[in-house]
Amino acid sequence: MYLSSGSPTGIRFLASIKHGNGLKPSARAAGVHQEVGYRWLRESYLEIRCDGMSPAEATEALGFTTSRLPAWEAAVGGASGRHHLRVSVEDEATFWEAKLLAAREVRLPLEAL
Repeated sequence: MYLSSGSPTGIRFLASIKHGNGLKPSARAAGVHQEVGYRWLRESYLEIRCDGMSPAEATEALGFTTSRLPAWEAAVGGASGRHHLRVSVEDEATFWEAKLLAAREVRLPLEAL
């Protein structure tokens, strides 16, 4: 199951971090793995940075700092709100175009009857 940072569990986790609790205790209290917590922190960081805050302001707003910040900062310009493991927008558009074309080809003989 994919949980987003905007889910009730994600909100509880981020609030716990903001309150000053560490990653492990916050993840444990929310019932999620640490890596899910890191993903939520990354999403939140990128969202805050895209809203125009500086890196220092974003870190302060999250209430959390990590050695992963340089990698997150490198992704700031390319943040699109899409999951970071998804294929590129162009590849996705090509896929759906081919799928729709195939669906039309399958229906054409039936419609001709």
